[in-house]
Formats: sequence, structure tokens, C-alpha cells
Amino acid sequence: MTAQPHYHIIFRACDAVFSLHSAPRPFGLDKKTLIKLCFLSLYDALTNAQEPLDYTLHIVADNLSDEMTAFFERFPVKIVHGTFGNDESIRQTLRIALELPSGENDWVYFCEDDYLHRPEAFTWLTDVIRNRSEIMHFRPRPRWVAAFATRMATRPLVIHTPDYPDRYLPRWRRFSILFLGKYCHWRQVDSTTFTFLMQASTVHRYKRLLMRSTTEANDRLLSDNLYARFLWGRRALCIAPIPGISTHLHSDVMTPHVDWSGVRGDIMRRYAEYFSG
Repeated sequence: MTAQPHYHIIFRACDAVFSLHSAPRPFGLDKKTLIKLCFLSLYDALTNAQEPLDYTLHIVADNLSDEMTAFFERFPVKIVHGTFGNDESIRQTLRIALELPSGENDWVYFCEDDYLHRPEAFTWLTDVIRNRSEIMHFRPRPRWVAAFATRMATRPLVIHTPDYPDRYLPRWRRFSILFLGKYCHWRQVDSTTFTFLMQASTVHRYKRLLMRSTTEANDRLLSDNLYARFLWGRRALCIAPIPGISTHLHSDVMTPHVDWSGVRGDIMRRYAEYFSG
């Protein structure tokens, strides 16, 4: 078991744009309420994990309104203000990450402002990080499989916290390696949005690719070049939990088999004072 990770959360927020792709939002949420809900779910998962967590919170505030600025200032966060636009705001998150400590236990969570988290999110993440050598150690046959499988526990690791339902549609189904953690299964995936967790040292390792992918927010370029499917080389192992521990709050892509309405209701009840103004 490795040491407890230190989480560096970089939360990218903009309330000037309701939805980048004009996709409908669930629960009839306006953008300010949606940002508050998603941030509070993240904060709740950090502060109420089974074991106390070490973490820092950074907010990349892209053209943020005074109301939302006042909201974030109620929390122990570091805020970077600017009128960035989508591409430049992603670059800002990378610049912050590249200035962070990059020890073995430093993990960076790049998080967009429309991901709702389950309360147990960081308990599950900490389990797979701390027990990775046990969870990902196996000795398959034949030998050509063992040649790469025995290195699973030491490859650069990226964790995508939602479980997108389109991965189960016929055209997008993939052969995937499965791992069993204490709380859930973890599935190898080969694509993400710009919401993912990786070691700070991994940010440095892939910084050129990460920066290149910010042009037109090209998560397809990022995924095609960073995550292994069958060919590994110098690529990273990317995994996602089943069931997911977050969901993208777009109506057509929400993580399945989780009562997200209940998660939303619990957060809004526990943190009612933050929604009243």
C-alpha cells in the first residue's frame, strides 16, 4: 500500500456560457446553480471521505460573475481570474498543474464545472491509488499477454471519474481490462473529456501533448495519443469506475445506474445556505 495521496483539485468554472454544445441540462438547472451544485458535491466528497484527505483547491475563473466569485470566496480556494475562453482556460489549468509539487503522492484532478460527484468519490479514488499494486497485479497467459500485463501497476495512470453510457453502444464497445477494487470495478477506457485525474509527474511527462490538445479543446486528439487500447508503447493506462463516481450533467450522457436526482437533492439540502442567495 502506498502513502495517502495529496489531491490538487483544479476546477474550471465559467457561468457566462450555459452549455458549450447547447446540450440540454438535467433537472432544469441554470448555469450558476449547476456550478454551485457540482462544486459543492466535489467539496463534500473531499471533506467527508472515510479517511481525512490532504487537498488543495484551485479555481480557474473564466469571465466569472461577481455572484459566483463571492460564492467561491467562501471556501479555502486559490482563484485565478481572467477572460480566457474555453481553450485558454484549459491551458491555465495545465500551467497551474506544472507549477505544483510533483512528488510520488501528488495527484492533479482537472475538473470541469458541470460534473456532479457522488459522496464516496474520493474514498474510491484513494483505494485504487493506494492499493494499485495489488489491484492491478496479475499473471495472465499466454506470455505475450503477460509481457505488458505485468507492467500495469507501474504505467502512468489516468482516472476518468464518470462512466459514459455511449461506451456500451454497439459501435463504441471495446475489449477492456477489468480490475476489482474494494468498492467497485475499474474498467480500461480509451477516451476522456478534460475531466480526469493523474499524477503531477504524469502532467510533466505528457505536457506537450496536453498543451497541444487545448487547441479547439480537442479531447479526441488527447485520447487518441495518450491512452492505450491494444498498442501500449509509452501510453498511459486510463481507467473509469463502474458504476461511475461522477456524471457529466448533460441529459444524454449521464452515468447510468446511479440515483443522480437523489445525489442532487442531498447536496442541495446539506448546503442549502449556498443556494439561497
